[in-house]
Amino acid sequence: MKKKVSICIPAYKQVDFLRRCLDSILIQNYTDFEVVVSDDTPTDEIKDLVCRYRNLPIIYCHNEKPLGSPGNWNNAIHLANGEYIKIMHHDDWFAHPFSLRKFVEMLDENPDADFAFSASREIGKDMSKKLSIKNIEKKFLCNNPDILGYGNMIGTPSVTIFRKKKNVFFDNKLVWLVDIDFYIRILRNNKYFISTKEELVCVGNEESRITNKCINDKSLISCENKYVREKLSLKYGFNYPIYHFIRYTIILSIKKKLLRRKYHEKI
Repeated sequence: MKKKVSICIPAYKQVDFLRRCLDSILIQNYTDFEVVVSDDTPTDEIKDLVCRYRNLPIIYCHNEKPLGSPGNWNNAIHLANGEYIKIMHHDDWFAHPFSLRKFVEMLDENPDADFAFSASREIGKDMSKKLSIKNIEKKFLCNNPDILGYGNMIGTPSVTIFRKKKNVFFDNKLVWLVDIDFYIRILRNNKYFISTKEELVCVGNEESRITNKCINDKSLISCENKYVREKLSLKYGFNYPIYHFIRYTIILSIKKKLLRRKYHEKI
């Protein structure tokens, strides 16, 4: 039977991370879902793990030729049968047993919205911090989704849920800005979105994640910025760039003061 929501998991090795993700799905108190695992792993380790979760309605696909990111994401969406798409990277997991229900309710209770997202908790080695859109950023985003070109105020695709529609896929030419490009396109089509400050997802800050691999690749970032600007003809508006500049100038100033203070304390 067709399910309300498809939890789409693009997998590649890292069995322990996927196990954590699947365990968090297993305890959800919302049950009208299917899990779609699109697997780029050359071995059977992910397949063997998935077979152990007999209580989950899982659609499993092993890609003979690895699709990479975001091709693997798109394949999971293509295989999905649900009305809603809930992307979950295999190294992320639901924060609470009610997380999926809250995601679904955001769209169920707002039929005019195609897109919704939550706050999250980023967790890594010796670190844990809340990631959430600020109220002023939300106002800017409501008026003009193009401001995402200045920075990702929404977060990883794991914090989002959206209605499945024709040709709603990620751009296979992108790696670094793949989520930004997707968010801008989907919000240009319908600016009405829903968000919550509840932390519904935990985001794993692992050294192996794509973001950490790309962050120091200036050539990649530059090329993708140019590609997205030319492709979408971004129009940032006037007020947000000023806010963006002031905010980060203040943050940089505070960080410098704290570093000076720590330096003098050591002396």
